[in-house]
Amino acid sequence: MKVLKKIICPVLALMLTLSSAVVFADKACAVYPSDIPIIYIHGEGSPIGTFDENGEFHQVSNMAVDTEKITALLSDNKEMLMKSFVTQDWSDFCVLIEDFMVDSFGAMALGPDGFPVDDTVSIMKCTEEFVTGRYNCDDNSLNKYYFWYDWRLDPTDNMQRLHDYADLILKVTGSSKYAVIGRCEGACLALTYWETYHDPRISDLIFYASAAQGAIPVGEAFSGSLYVDPDSVERFVYEADLDINYELTDDITFTTQTLNTILKIASDMYGLDYACWAVNNVYQQIYDTVTPYALKKTFATFPGFWAMCEDQYYEKAKDVLFAGEEDYYKAFIEKIDNYHYNIMNRAQDIIKNAAESGVEVSNVVKYGFQSYPLSKDSDIQSDQMCRVDLAGFGTTCTKIGETIPGEQIHQAIISGNVKHISPDMAIDASTSILKDTTWYVKNIKHQNFTDAMNELFFEIVRTPGMTVRTNPDYPQFLFYEPDSDTFHPYNIEEDKTDSDDFNEENSNSFARKIKPLFRILFRILTFITRMFTLPARVK
Repeated sequence: MKVLKKIICPVLALMLTLSSAVVFADKACAVYPSDIPIIYIHGEGSPIGTFDENGEFHQVSNMAVDTEKITALLSDNKEMLMKSFVTQDWSDFCVLIEDFMVDSFGAMALGPDGFPVDDTVSIMKCTEEFVTGRYNCDDNSLNKYYFWYDWRLDPTDNMQRLHDYADLILKVTGSSKYAVIGRCEGACLALTYWETYHDPRISDLIFYASAAQGAIPVGEAFSGSLYVDPDSVERFVYEADLDINYELTDDITFTTQTLNTILKIASDMYGLDYACWAVNNVYQQIYDTVTPYALKKTFATFPGFWAMCEDQYYEKAKDVLFAGEEDYYKAFIEKIDNYHYNIMNRAQDIIKNAAESGVEVSNVVKYGFQSYPLSKDSDIQSDQMCRVDLAGFGTTCTKIGETIPGEQIHQAIISGNVKHISPDMAIDASTSILKDTTWYVKNIKHQNFTDAMNELFFEIVRTPGMTVRTNPDYPQFLFYEPDSDTFHPYNIEEDKTDSDDFNEENSNSFARKIKPLFRILFRILTFITRMFTLPARVK
């Protein structure tokens, strides 16, 4: 039973929670630290619900996975699970998962045209009264002029509302300029906003932990390309703050360190490889059965999520989800195609156009972590949700624990771009289209929000022409200290992350060096298993 929970729950949790929710907490300042109002476009996280006749908001659902319901689902169906495990026919179990997903998240689903079929909307009302309230409130953080929106909708369908909001802010504040910061999915809106209006009143356009070129694991989940990598599982648990401290007996306590030790032994003995191989085989059956139905009743109806579907997965995802129903979803497909091919795939050209038009375009990228271990690309430098190469608009980066090849560094020295290579030699910022205005902050995760980050944004907006060489306190490569909630210039000798420690501990292991050869066996076993596995039920 415990094995099955470990097989199913991580896959479900990440499939269901495709993007992190936004919770922002700042300490107020005496004076708003910028003469220019900053519209901060949140990532997915604005509550979705309905307003009654009295104007009271009622939330219909959120993105939180109810782990207790999952546990109960597994516990109440032990015999079915055992039968599925023995026969490898997961059809009956898939029905349970479908019902769970629709029951938990179906209330937020949109229609086949990508719009709500009921009265569900974002909680935020962009009225002059609202803006005046924000102007007069004591919140002098980056959140002062936040923009919450219906993140289920296509970014283009939020544009008029955002433009009206900007007009109201300028009217209330009396400012002639405003800045725009887009975080995660909000970066998709920021990109679309410039392309739609080319508003000369924008002073700064800033991308932050951007999903404008894709977010993990949207594309993987929609296209059925999720993959549990054993090395990534071990590293993920190692660097996660699990805070386990369970007293088994008076003399024995199970801690996070105990779990890490067990995983290390299992990995060295290839036990973790075998477990992940089994999970991947089970997952493929469940995915093939569940996804075409359950996702079309929930998350796959959100054009906002499709806006974060990485290009390499996009066409396959459409085939998986809409094959045979292209006519029914015609309006939806046209909508997401329009965004994908005219906005996402032109992201770098749109950014260049903004810069050439006089807008100061900047970018802040977080890194130092692998992504959630459900992708074949999970070992590429990221903030756990957005990969550096995508969030960095062309930035070259390595896998976790690797460094940029010597020849590339040599060429950087010759070309004068060595200053754009990170101290840990994991990032070459010279390949980014914003090489002089992109800051890379190591050791801060996607879902972490800090006062230190706010100060960086305010410094960028209030300093005309700011680059990575303008302020010695904010060079291109920074390191985050969570205990003090501060940034400082990254020092390779002094600044270490949990991932750095993990790689140093395991890099010289003989067992791990020969893993590529050992894994050939699993490829053969996978091929044989799928030849004899019962076909998945077709919806």
